[in-house]
Amino acid sequence: MNILECCKDHNIEHLVYASSSSVYGMNKKIPFNTKDSVDHPVSLYAASKKSNELMAHTYSHLYGLRTTGLRFFTVYGPWGRPDMAMFLFTDAILNHRPIKVFNHGKLERDFTYIDDIVQGITQIVENRHTSAYNLDNPYHLYNIGNSKSVKLLDFIEAIEDEIGLKASKEMMPMQPGDVEKTWADVSGLERDYNYRPNTSIKFGIQRFIAWYKAYYSNVRNESNESTLS
Repeated sequence: MNILECCKDHNIEHLVYASSSSVYGMNKKIPFNTKDSVDHPVSLYAASKKSNELMAHTYSHLYGLRTTGLRFFTVYGPWGRPDMAMFLFTDAILNHRPIKVFNHGKLERDFTYIDDIVQGITQIVENRHTSAYNLDNPYHLYNIGNSKSVKLLDFIEAIEDEIGLKASKEMMPMQPGDVEKTWADVSGLERDYNYRPNTSIKFGIQRFIAWYKAYYSNVRNESNESTLS
């Protein structure tokens, strides 16, 4: 709300903001399309993202503020958040700890490599390839994902193959507020901004694990040097 107010008061031309695939809740229609109903979120996080979209729509309507919301689909890659699956699995396997596999592995995700996300955001911010914006329709909403769904157990196996170690798996029930499957229909972003995600899950995993090993090797070396000094 504060950001929208500042955009209005300072005549900001274009606000690009993050939403999330979580807004789709338990939607059974696959792939997820921005025209699908998102009125039944299953987590507070999803509800907060839905509220962002609604407020952006109101400011676009009342004040002509150009807003573009992006529903991110399971972003991963170097410097990724430590609470996300890619980081948690890699860290646990390399340190010989078990990993928690929710819903007994019966989950699928549209994993999106960070470079593809950045490509999409950059094209929107720089207004490349688009005829989407006009004064009569300043509000836009897009899915931004890899446009493929990967089974969780296949994702874990790809990490194991890259590391060269097998994971010890703790099969767990479904987490409250989680969903079984995500899959992005990115046709809108393709049409309006020529968005083309092209990073394979294998390449993305290779890049993340290479970063993880290099980064934490440096952290350990710096810690040892600090101890010795």
